[in-house]
Amino acid sequence: MFLKKSYKTINGKTYNYYSVVESYREEGKIRHRILYPVGHLDDAAAERLKLVLRAHSQPDTVVATLEDIEVTKHLLFLDVAVLIYLWQQWNFDRFFPKEHWVASLIINRCIDPVAKFGIQEWLSQTVLRAYFPLALEYNKFDVYRELDHLFYREADLHSFLYERLRHSQKINLSAFFYDITSSFFTGKRCRLALFGYSRDHRADCIQIVIALLITPDGYPFYWQVMEGNTQDVTTIEQLVKDLKHRFKLENCTLVFDRGMVSVDNLTSIESQEWEYISAMDRDEFGSTSFFGSVWPTSPNENDWEQVLAMQEFVVIEDDLFYYREIEGLAKRYVITFDVARFLDERRMQKNRLKNALQWLNSKNEMLAKAKKSRKQGRLDQEVRAVLKRYRANRFLQVKIEPRILIIPGKKEGSTREVSSFQLCHSIDEQALEQEQRFHGITCFITNISAEKTSAFEIVRWYRDKNKVEEAFHEIKSHLDLRPIYLTRDKRVCAHVSICMLAYFLYNDMEKRLRESGIQLSTEEALKILAKCQLNRLTYEKHKSHWSITKVTSEQEEILKALGCESIVRKEQVKKIIEELEALNVV
Repeated sequence: MFLKKSYKTINGKTYNYYSVVESYREEGKIRHRILYPVGHLDDAAAERLKLVLRAHSQPDTVVATLEDIEVTKHLLFLDVAVLIYLWQQWNFDRFFPKEHWVASLIINRCIDPVAKFGIQEWLSQTVLRAYFPLALEYNKFDVYRELDHLFYREADLHSFLYERLRHSQKINLSAFFYDITSSFFTGKRCRLALFGYSRDHRADCIQIVIALLITPDGYPFYWQVMEGNTQDVTTIEQLVKDLKHRFKLENCTLVFDRGMVSVDNLTSIESQEWEYISAMDRDEFGSTSFFGSVWPTSPNENDWEQVLAMQEFVVIEDDLFYYREIEGLAKRYVITFDVARFLDERRMQKNRLKNALQWLNSKNEMLAKAKKSRKQGRLDQEVRAVLKRYRANRFLQVKIEPRILIIPGKKEGSTREVSSFQLCHSIDEQALEQEQRFHGITCFITNISAEKTSAFEIVRWYRDKNKVEEAFHEIKSHLDLRPIYLTRDKRVCAHVSICMLAYFLYNDMEKRLRESGIQLSTEEALKILAKCQLNRLTYEKHKSHWSITKVTSEQEEILKALGCESIVRKEQVKKIIEELEALNVV
């Protein structure tokens, strides 16, 4: 049945008339019969009557007042569905066919990281159970058992990731970026957690060390968790062995940080006939046989152009970046001068020296007004700490000289002696000049020939190494790698693997957005997608209906960039609702 509109003209005026009509078929043709003539209705009354007739003929149509309709529940939908789509695109569902908690833990890391024992409660607030129905039968202890299982599959996971990346034609596997970081612990029962050099600036905490290898496109595929006192330089040889054994790499270019450069490491890489790109730290560069001839003096803010010209440096980028190559040596050295960094480092050194001198003057004033005797050992530690903080310990020399102060005693007219000190400083101009020689200058080292790769490309490859640092930043901040509360070694390693896989999806999502011209980070895109939820509308007290929040144009643009527009189609949403209803979880 439906409401049919007709028109009648009386005395030159047109009126709307309505009738309740039903359709029937006669001799193969569709005809209408009037069931009830309603007469004249205004537009509002006609719309209300149409709604009544629709409710009568279509069971899905609801007639209710606004007061009768309530939104009684929300489930995270679109952000979860997008991450599941990427998960399946990379065939992780095939690699983890039985580990139902692994995917939930990884997706949770991407969206709203919670503790392991809280994952089940978080799961109940999402549509994830439609994808992993067996997770309902698990308890929180099963999460830890799956972490144990993940630990034993780590080597297979690395091989799986590498093969998936190798078969993806858009992924660049011509070189790999390698670096290590540390992550602090709050507990003290993990055997891997030891005191060591803290990159988190938490020397007060025990830590683990994490090594990571990523592709030039930012995809992680190899990582290792090591003891907290592991030094950077000791990790390269084992890395080379693992890469050769696991991935059968014949040709490989490793790009790694200057802290890992050593004769043994470079020899180890060259023995595999691989290539490498790195840089030398300041002390190592300063001790080379060619440093004095290439960079005999420290330039200043006014004469750096003349110094570069005299030393035959060639401009490489926008008149702000220069380079020179050293020829006739066993290895290839590319020395660069960054003008912006040079000026910045020179300015910062002047400010730090100024602050250090101000502190010394202020400290002398306090020592001159001392009311109690001071201990030289404690003052010496304080001076050393300040000089180190302001990076002036190489050239700013401070001598602590004893001094006796005569101050009034407790009795009137009496005096007493107080042992204090005076800080006398001097600047070692030669040491200062030696320090300034390294401002703005970097020495890159590689075994790649100039015919194969230009100096500019060597520099570019090393600059791109910061993608590893960006990965560590994302994993530690947005994906909540730290602090780590787990204690068993296997579960700590598995926790790191969870964070790495979450970053894999994070990076993949951002890469796809960038390729489509969308300048959003993954975090920003997920926040936009999170606004589209699965909502339960309740009416007539006991009846309910599920629907998703209306998809915005911004969300549609993101879905199109990721190639997953289908997940908001009615049939896909209906399928998810049916799965949840079948599990009796909605």
